[in-house]
Amino acid sequence: MDYIGLWSFKELDRSAMESIDEEKIRLVTNMFQEMKLEILDTEIYQMQFMGEVQESSYTKSGDTLLLDKGDKFILLDDGTARMESGNARLLFAKGDFKNQKTYSYLTEDKYALQSFKTESLLGKWKVQEVKAAEGVEGGGMYEMIGMMITFNFITEEEVALGISGIQTVEEYQIDMDTQELVFIKPDAEENRMYAIIQVSEEYMIVQHLKEKTYLYMVRE
Repeated sequence: MDYIGLWSFKELDRSAMESIDEEKIRLVTNMFQEMKLEILDTEIYQMQFMGEVQESSYTKSGDTLLLDKGDKFILLDDGTARMESGNARLLFAKGDFKNQKTYSYLTEDKYALQSFKTESLLGKWKVQEVKAAEGVEGGGMYEMIGMMITFNFITEEEVALGISGIQTVEEYQIDMDTQELVFIKPDAEENRMYAIIQVSEEYMIVQHLKEKTYLYMVRE
């Protein structure tokens, strides 16, 4: 079988899953949508993932390519292959294409500001879904990192910002004209990172001002 050329991520291999959690499958599938593997005939391959390109070598054993770090790329037929990386089983199709990402909560491309009262922010919030701006380079990386973010509005003046379980407590205020979350740090280069787009009893929509990424957050 001809393995030389460009391969694009297609879907997760459900046959390798012990249980099916559709929400987790959707999140992981979105994360891998931009992954591509270009296999050259010089025992070199290039991996494109989350806005970065890494080059490494491979060896061929039958219909299996042995990649870096113990990963395997198994040719199933002329147009389909399966990558085995740790516990992940990813199906690839030959060619250059990208599937459309799907979202359960952030179904719009843009959200209008809706006014709110500062006290409605109080409490702990965790990210349920992240949506990067269309066409942004490294969007998959932004979406993966965004899932690790937490907000804990302790009072109307203090908020604990968390990422991967590590928290920092900051003083803040809300610019009610722009609904931007303003951190009161005179020496900070960036004290406006997020805008609070919408707040309700159950959810909050936040936008990262620089990346234009939307975060759909729910109360813990």
